[in-house]
Amino acid sequence: MNDKPGSASFHPRSLPVVKEAKVKIERTIMYMQDHLGENISREQLAAHVGLNPEHYSRMFRKYTGSSPVDYMTELRMEQAKKMLLRSTMSIREIARQVGYGDPYYFSRRFKKMAGIAPSDYMKSPQRRIVTLDYYGHCRALGIEPVGADVRDVSGYFPDWTARTQHVGRADEPFFETAQIAALKPDMILTSRKEFLEQLSDLAPTVVVGMNQDPIHEQFVLIAGCLGKEKEALDWVSAYEEQAALLREKVAAAVCGGTVAVLRVRDGLLQMYGVMNMGYPLYRSLQLKPPAKIQWQMECNAYFHSSVIELEELRFYSADHVFVVLQPDAGAKRMWDKVRSSPAWNAFPAARSGHIYHLDVRCWLAFDPVSIQMQMNEAAALLLGH
Repeated sequence: MNDKPGSASFHPRSLPVVKEAKVKIERTIMYMQDHLGENISREQLAAHVGLNPEHYSRMFRKYTGSSPVDYMTELRMEQAKKMLLRSTMSIREIARQVGYGDPYYFSRRFKKMAGIAPSDYMKSPQRRIVTLDYYGHCRALGIEPVGADVRDVSGYFPDWTARTQHVGRADEPFFETAQIAALKPDMILTSRKEFLEQLSDLAPTVVVGMNQDPIHEQFVLIAGCLGKEKEALDWVSAYEEQAALLREKVAAAVCGGTVAVLRVRDGLLQMYGVMNMGYPLYRSLQLKPPAKIQWQMECNAYFHSSVIELEELRFYSADHVFVVLQPDAGAKRMWDKVRSSPAWNAFPAARSGHIYHLDVRCWLAFDPVSIQMQMNEAAALLLGH
């Protein structure tokens, strides 16, 4: 019989009853989430909302498509996945935290639902990772994410679209939830903690702060979450060895001269510090910045950049300057204005011709692989290769 509104058998008074039933089911789900580590029976859940256990089970299956026991197991396993990815606790302790006193039984249940043992899940390279901010960090660890935001991928990865799906994002929200969900990720990496709750509904989510050293802090933290500590240590060791060799060669070439990074945009000039474009110069190669940049870096270990007026160039005097020009007409006009100005003609690097142009698509990236490539490129330019 048809029970839709407007049919002969539809009773409006049934709507409050249906709504009340749904509220009760949602209340028990919240109760489950708050008591994952406890041994909760169906009878306890039913009593929590004042229902008969049999009636409660029928209602629960109607609204969720699952039994209360199976739903609780799914919640426990999802929580276990998050803890396996983000915690330093042992599997035995994680099992206890999600309500399993017997770690062996927990492992069997986990493998049945996840298709992989907990110990393997912690370090599996096959896990499906969606990265909204740390694509290059994953590639340095030998991991190819299943999804990434194109604005996080540097020009040093021209092949990335053949390997990874773009999870497009507008300004608000900054990601496409449906695209991420369709990829069925095991973990999401992001720098945006304000979206943690929303992203955590899709998969275990790790938030890594942007204002951290990309190699010695961000990279190491991400590697730990992915069970790739050894790979990270090997990568950093090779990077440091290469950087040490290049420092010696570049130091001899620049003879103690100062080095600046100037970004030219439409109506805007920026002088960079140690974050982003300055990192491979000032951290990797340990080159000397202009005096004012040095002072700002000493005041702020994570100093990014300063917006300056054309007349202020004299305060950032440098013997060598790397110029990053935005690929648009407005930036080109600004660059023409800079080059024809007295301030630029008096700039030491401009007088000596020690000007090196960089590709913004590569140099805005702030991940280990890109930084290593930037370091090599900068060294080659300074050495005249």
